[in-house]
Amino acid sequence: MEFKQLEVFAAVVDYGSFTEAARHLYLTQPTVSAHISSLETELNTRLIVRTTKKLSVTARGYQLYDYAVRILNLRSNLLDEFIGTQKKIIALSASTIPSTYLLPELLSAFGSRKHDVYFHSHQSDSTEAIRMVEDGTVDVGLVGLKPEESACTFIPFYQDSLVIATPVNEHYLSLQKQPTTIMDFLQDNFIFRENGSGTRKEMDVFLERHQIPAERLNIVARMNDLEAIKKSISAGLGISILSYRSACDMEKTKQILLFPIKESAYKRNFYIVFHDQRLLKPHVKQFIEFVQTYYENRIL
Repeated sequence: MEFKQLEVFAAVVDYGSFTEAARHLYLTQPTVSAHISSLETELNTRLIVRTTKKLSVTARGYQLYDYAVRILNLRSNLLDEFIGTQKKIIALSASTIPSTYLLPELLSAFGSRKHDVYFHSHQSDSTEAIRMVEDGTVDVGLVGLKPEESACTFIPFYQDSLVIATPVNEHYLSLQKQPTTIMDFLQDNFIFRENGSGTRKEMDVFLERHQIPAERLNIVARMNDLEAIKKSISAGLGISILSYRSACDMEKTKQILLFPIKESAYKRNFYIVFHDQRLLKPHVKQFIEFVQTYYENRIL
């Protein structure tokens, strides 16, 4: 159960209308309906009865409304206590690499211009981050994956490249002295990201493009945690294909080595994503426009 669902439910009860609740919350009516339906499914009870002429709240609905109001007031009081009453909130989701390596500087730069905006951030893989945008849990997302089918708009704002990350040892130090291709690493132990991450999707696309079946690789581990993968590489467990932005910090401290993938002529995109049908609040629109242009002409 999400705060957004409770907020939507309370608004429907307060305004006696799905349409009015949607208008006041800057959502579409289908999104409001989806939130109510999700709540009813999760709680296994009917909360609102809607006919063509009127809307009525069930007894269990009024019981939930009392709880929802208390919870939302408690949350509001907590936010007021810690960040003040004049803040505007942007709820966002971000996949691992944007959340860890891009979001801190984006929020700092935007916050220096807009002092009255507060961010509520959720980190997950790209698939989950997109789902949260689609179902209205968050206003906007930063992800490394663009699905073929989605109701959302995806705008590229940052480009990165894939690299092969290896331990620092005599074998790989010697490889650095000569031109290398992916073929030089196919016999090594590989660490893979789990499904759902944008990096894993890019890795799969790269291997497929070069007709390298995953079965040909000696996969010794699959991990969700990017930092765990990098530390495992440094410890000698195996190698992996990673985003350069996510791995360059450990290269600078000489904990791992990075090899450009010369066969890959394309750059990997990271996207800011928002829902096509949602009425975005002005400060959310300002943040989207800011992210779109932040990395233009910037030396990275």
